[in-house]
Amino acid sequence: MAPVIIAKDLHKCYAGFDPVLRGVSMEVESGEMVAVMGPSGCGKSTMLHILGMLHAPDLGLLEILGTDVLTLDREQVAAFRRSNMGFVMQSSNLFEHSTVFENVEFPLIYEGVPPQERWERVIRALDLVRLSARVHYRSNRLSGGEQQRAAIARAMVNTPRILLADEPTGALDSATSRLIMENFRVLCHSGGVAAVMVTHDPKMAEFCDSIYTLEEGILRCQRRELTAVAVDSRARGTRARGALVTERFPDDAAQGVMDEVTAMYETEMLSRVYAIRGNSFSEYSQDYTLSLAVRTIGIWQFFVGAVRCLRQTRGQLNFLRRARAYGFRSLWRSFCAFAKGMVVAKWGKEDAVAYFYATNARDQAAACYVAAQLLRVPFAFALNASDLNSSDMECPDGSLSAKISSALFVRCDSEATQLALRTRFLDTPPEKFLYFRAVSKLVAHMRKLFFSA
Repeated sequence: MAPVIIAKDLHKCYAGFDPVLRGVSMEVESGEMVAVMGPSGCGKSTMLHILGMLHAPDLGLLEILGTDVLTLDREQVAAFRRSNMGFVMQSSNLFEHSTVFENVEFPLIYEGVPPQERWERVIRALDLVRLSARVHYRSNRLSGGEQQRAAIARAMVNTPRILLADEPTGALDSATSRLIMENFRVLCHSGGVAAVMVTHDPKMAEFCDSIYTLEEGILRCQRRELTAVAVDSRARGTRARGALVTERFPDDAAQGVMDEVTAMYETEMLSRVYAIRGNSFSEYSQDYTLSLAVRTIGIWQFFVGAVRCLRQTRGQLNFLRRARAYGFRSLWRSFCAFAKGMVVAKWGKEDAVAYFYATNARDQAAACYVAAQLLRVPFAFALNASDLNSSDMECPDGSLSAKISSALFVRCDSEATQLALRTRFLDTPPEKFLYFRAVSKLVAHMRKLFFSA
């Protein structure tokens, strides 16, 4: 395989100064980690900037990924650099009052990546540096090491082939520096990324496969021991595209919901959480550690859903007029449920959701019911004993029966609730009403049921 970087006989001289580079030559292989050392002012950063196409050499050849980059115009250089290179500097240069997610997401916005694709790519980059648990933290709450790891994730979010780092550990303590270098090794040896790093620290250079020294404009190779690269070829995106619909999330009062979310996420059964009421997520996000996307229906989202309802075709407006037959007691309640369901359906389509699970039999289940009907995907919901006595569920032909008839299963909070439902809804197969003593049993059943649905 051809080297990803081929530099031959590079020269650089600034007017009024001695030459900075005097015939520098280097080859970097895919997956190779290179350290460039030398005294201050010897031209290490200049060399790195030339490799990154930020500066042009006066003489020489520079071929990157098989392209003679010195023949490209300014716009072509910018596009090539944006698509194939990532940069990490001594300062993390994060936006202080933005979250880790927003900082890492920024290159994707600039690149025009659709919103529905950004979350997975950001989390994938944060997972590489073991920082996904801090995805919702503001960057000014992170330690210095965490900020630098976030900067590495930002450099990697566009999956570059080449990573250029200028003193990435210069402002960090030794323990954090070792962690950063271990992250670099994983990126290179498992991901096939070629990395060139400028450093003064010989201990950090020892993490690299190759070590060069630059003195008086001359580059000399001190060591080159290439490591076999085993690129992780496991398919990405194996997580089930499921969405849990709840009222507010995260909410300290809903520990049971958090337990369900955690168990479903850890077993790769969940990719989204939709909260149908309020903007509570912003209040709890600093304590939320799951790298799981949360979308909340606020006033604006509800308004958009309501407008979408009013713009529906005659047949879908008839759906609202026949609301009671579909299981909703009043036009206003039907309209609200349908509006929220429209929002959930829109999100579900954007996120390629394959199933919905509601944590309550009321508004959450109603939104899931509407979204599942519109997207033609399965759904299930949880039901508590208190739901059986609510005013909108007094009759077997009311909203509860409509949701039960369409759901794949109903999770009961107790054996008594399970028995009451089986007695009340005699026309419904009794095996649809399920009681699980442990969340793990629920998750196992969902995996079996939804994967075969």
